[in-house]
Amino acid sequence: MKASTLVAVAAAVTAAVAQPRQVHRHHPLRNEIKRQDFGSVVYEAAPIATIIVYVLNGQPISEQEVRQGIANGTLMWGDDGVLSTSTSSVSTPTPISLPAPSVELPKTSAQPEIIEEHHPEVPSKTDLPSAPAAQPEPEPTPEPSSKPESQAPPPQLNGLEGVNRPFPNGEFSCDAFPKGYGAQPVQHAGLGGWIGIQDPQIVDSAGFDDITTTPHGTCSDGTCCKAGAFCSYSCPPGYLKSSWPERQGLKGQSIGGLYCNLDNKLELATGAIAKTLCVRGTDKVTIKVHNKLKRKQSTCRTDYPGSESETVPITTNPGDFAELACPETDTYYHWNGKSTSAQYYLNNGGVEESEACQWGDGSKPVGNFAPVNLGVGFSSADQKGYISLFQNSPTTNAKLDFTVELQADDMNGNCKYSNGEFHYGENYSKVATGDNRGCTVALNSGTLTVVLTEN
Repeated sequence: MKASTLVAVAAAVTAAVAQPRQVHRHHPLRNEIKRQDFGSVVYEAAPIATIIVYVLNGQPISEQEVRQGIANGTLMWGDDGVLSTSTSSVSTPTPISLPAPSVELPKTSAQPEIIEEHHPEVPSKTDLPSAPAAQPEPEPTPEPSSKPESQAPPPQLNGLEGVNRPFPNGEFSCDAFPKGYGAQPVQHAGLGGWIGIQDPQIVDSAGFDDITTTPHGTCSDGTCCKAGAFCSYSCPPGYLKSSWPERQGLKGQSIGGLYCNLDNKLELATGAIAKTLCVRGTDKVTIKVHNKLKRKQSTCRTDYPGSESETVPITTNPGDFAELACPETDTYYHWNGKSTSAQYYLNNGGVEESEACQWGDGSKPVGNFAPVNLGVGFSSADQKGYISLFQNSPTTNAKLDFTVELQADDMNGNCKYSNGEFHYGENYSKVATGDNRGCTVALNSGTLTVVLTEN
């Protein structure tokens, strides 16, 4: 997403002009607004009035578009972080003539100067994301194509096909799930392939609030992914979504997914860590699940950051292996400055994926009421993977109807779940007790397998 230039003029006595700068970020360049004095203006005495004019690339735009652009990061305030306003005695209003803003566009042929970005404060509490997003500029290539490849994306493919293809900001309509870029549609969620849709009603310089989350099953055509919303998606086994806004919930809510801009086009959000929709988990260790049951089984990962419902499905048939994505603390999502891990919900064998990987109502031990959780993460600090099995308490005391054992060649500790108990220690000689019962191992290298067997 590339920021546009903005001019804010108050009472025709001051104006802001845009001057671009290069920003040290993963997403494309953004511009900074600086202030320029257009000289003094003398008026006859008259009632006091304040007139504010917003100009984008020489054309007037509405205040709502300005607020939305600032919220989404496509527009930025000047160095002082506020609008320059003044009151002056004005006679009967006459047309205001201002010089066109002076804009220096980034030169793609030169290496940009890298500087740190500082976020100015926005004087309003409420606004909606975002100003119309500029079309992304294609990467320089030895032989530029007159029509970028991304304009004709391939159909959605199975597995990992398309997962390494850069996502073209501003080309896909929000009401159609993007196909051919690795994201996996989850139709049973009833959101047109999305796994979560969040629509913040309040946005300020610190983040979002009053977030409306679309209930599953209420928008099968996907039209609830609309301007201002963040639309979350599932990635293939072993992969995590890459897109979330840099600013998060004011009350600690997490927000994630592609952003739907004012033109109803999808784009990577301001905090995206890659140009692709999905990124692999850590490459330092590997976590897999091996289904040795006589039934299929669904392990469901939390949509995080996002709606925080367990809607990312990993379903295995008897004999199957599947990789579980393991985030690395230094490189993946941070909440309030703290690193995060991935959390999976282990459902009983035979439960349909459409029921297992959904928000439950408590009438059955499925979904967020599944009996056991599995937590995985890789610590960049000590270069170890940490894998935990624990009871999904206080939500439920239900028992899984199969055994789970963590197996690896190079790990510290033992951990096994069987018949409602968590066993650990040498030869599984100890049993965890208490409300937060569970067990954890440290994986030093290689692969850890979460083995599912019948009791």
